[in-house]
Amino acid sequence: MEELARFDTYLEMLDPMRGGYRCVMYDKELVDTFPKKSKTRIILDIDDGNIHVQAGIQSFGGGKYFSMIGKTKLNGHTYEQGQAISVVVYLDPNPLGVDIPEVIEALLEQDELIKRVWDKLTDGRKRTICHTVHRIKNIDKQVDKCLVFFEEEREKLVDRGKW
Repeated sequence: MEELARFDTYLEMLDPMRGGYRCVMYDKELVDTFPKKSKTRIILDIDDGNIHVQAGIQSFGGGKYFSMIGKTKLNGHTYEQGQAISVVVYLDPNPLGVDIPEVIEALLEQDELIKRVWDKLTDGRKRTICHTVHRIKNIDKQVDKCLVFFEEEREKLVDRGKW
């Protein structure tokens, strides 16, 4: 993986109105050095491999950016706001930043219409369905969710004249 940055910082926390997530903050100057600037997908390595997180970069305003670290990504570690951390930022080799579930891969191979819709989706919409399917344990429900999602996305494309 290509290393983009390495620095020591403090773990920050978004205010409860923004979700109360723990996060790593960046200055605009650093983000501007990334290949796609704030649209770059990254992997955060915190405290020498203690935590690995695939993340995006979001604007905080005022020339600041951040990446969220969800509670499930803390792997039982008790990182608190203001705690000193070392961070290595890598370029995520996966442009989606998430693995494509087997159910979606199978549907893409089997259904030409679904493949056409997939190819027209933004990476953000692709991440949405991938994360949704990852949370569903029942394969039949995964398939049903995918079919509904792709049909709704196709209808949106039709409404926008992109189909």
